[in-house]
Amino acid sequence: MHKNLFTIDEKKYPIAWRFNSQDCLLSFDEKNRIVFLDTEESSHFWDMIFPFEHLMNINSSCYSILEKITLDFNFPQESSLFFKNKLTDISSVFFFWERKASAIVPVEIFVKAWSDFFYPSDESSILLITNSNKMIFSYEETFFYADILD
Repeated sequence: MHKNLFTIDEKKYPIAWRFNSQDCLLSFDEKNRIVFLDTEESSHFWDMIFPFEHLMNINSSCYSILEKITLDFNFPQESSLFFKNKLTDISSVFFFWERKASAIVPVEIFVKAWSDFFYPSDESSILLITNSNKMIFSYEETFFYADILD
């Protein structure tokens, strides 16, 4: 099946425009494996994990940077090695585009199409690594791998 025939309900999941766009790297089957959470579920989950409303409001006492790296959105395959290395032995991740938009994403799908999740202009996206206290967030093309502190 052609990858562009599958569309995600943008009324229920406004962030779906990224995956419904013509340049999305994911196939029909790959998109179908992403579990989007609605606004209420996303907000509830965010509030359970993060003590801030927006990534730009994060206090440095909430995290400890383990690694900082510049990734090139023009060469996503080369940059995907960073994520592949950080997500070894992890089957899925939680991805937040903001407090009100999130999804559960299989790691192999995220690694393949990380640039469909993070955008250079984002200031609110966080990848939460399951079963750990680690996250990855970015500002433009700078990515931060960090411990979430209690």
